[in-house]
Amino acid sequence: MVDEEVLKGRIARIIAATRFPFVDQEDWDESRRTLVNDYRTRCWAFNAPGGDLYPSVVVLNGDGSVRECGEVEMSGEFDAETVERWAAMSRLTGMGERVKKFFLYVPEGAEAEAEALLDANGIEYAGLRTWAIRGGSLVLRPVKTPDMAKDHR
Repeated sequence: MVDEEVLKGRIARIIAATRFPFVDQEDWDESRRTLVNDYRTRCWAFNAPGGDLYPSVVVLNGDGSVRECGEVEMSGEFDAETVERWAAMSRLTGMGERVKKFFLYVPEGAEAEAEALLDANGIEYAGLRTWAIRGGSLVLRPVKTPDMAKDHR
């Protein structure tokens, strides 16, 4: 079995490579940079009041400002500290059309609890997704996309 830290890094790298941008996305600004933080390399952090906060994936605009971020959760159990981390990432990331461009990826089966916690805590998010490993491949499923319809895939 692959170590959880290693698996999280692999999942984040696949998400970054295939969703930020989507392979066929025609309106992506190529001056943007998509970065991945994993157990080996922490290359970008939000400067949060409680200390540096490293999202799994961050997309920077050409001027260095934050466009969007994504966080990969490995456990389907979420505590108060996890929810506060989501809230901080949402507050600090860029705006979409209507809400902050924060994307949350949770293990399949944890989506109902994650959605309830996001909503109950007033956390703005652009997308809630599940992840699962099937036949050696990462399978992502959109659950809810409150911002841009084109992101619901």
